[in-house]
Amino acid sequence: MDDARKKEIVEHFLGLYGRGRWGDLANTEPLNELLGMLTDDVEWWMSGMPRGGFVSKDEFRSMLVPLDGITDGPLHIVPTGWTIQGDRVAVEAYSTMELKSGRHYRNHYHFLFELRGDKIAVYHEHHDTAHVNDVLV
Repeated sequence: MDDARKKEIVEHFLGLYGRGRWGDLANTEPLNELLGMLTDDVEWWMSGMPRGGFVSKDEFRSMLVPLDGITDGPLHIVPTGWTIQGDRVAVEAYSTMELKSGRHYRNHYHFLFELRGDKIAVYHEHHDTAHVNDVLV
């Protein structure tokens, strides 16, 4: 697979975050599509999470449900830098999301993806955990 296709897969994955309100059970298709892009044995890691940061697909889905009660729109992730080497795709990005409280969620990220065919086998998300706690918790 060429680098353009790898970037296309990751861009589509990140774009799914902006296609709906994750806690809205009437709009589960973007989330189902996002989770379907992952291998069954995906290594999913997020900074600031219990158990060393590793989460399952089901745990990730359940973490999103409460967001519908506090968000006033989807999370938009905007990539600002790319590095592709072999099956590894690294992305620097920032996000925007409006909250029902009138506050704004604006975070910065470094994502690491490893692809296995057209699926994501490794997803590592580094973000500002202090901002998450200040704005979302």
